[in-house]
Amino acid sequence: MTKSKTAKTRRAAAKPRAADPSEARAGRTAERIMQTVLQERDQETVVQRLDQWVPIECPHCGEGTEIHVIADMDGQSVDQDCSVCCRPFIAQIDIEDDEANVSVEAA
Repeated sequence: MTKSKTAKTRRAAAKPRAADPSEARAGRTAERIMQTVLQERDQETVVQRLDQWVPIECPHCGEGTEIHVIADMDGQSVDQDCSVCCRPFIAQIDIEDDEANVSVEAA
């Protein structure tokens, strides 16, 4: 055996070949899909959801209290009764730039 044939044989033995080119292609596709899924998961964990308590005052008696605001409440009105004077009021919730703004008026 000559030197060039021996070198080619060693290189061929060192590289594992896929039995079927479609199997190799499927493996690369699965790897790309897994990378995409992992990237999406990492992006989802970075997103922070609004979840805060906002101080408000009863429009009737001036008693201070708090209202729990989450991101899904944007543009909603919440009817509540004051815990001190028991009179109803409406809290209008607006969310802008991850900041909750709550306006209160008598009902």
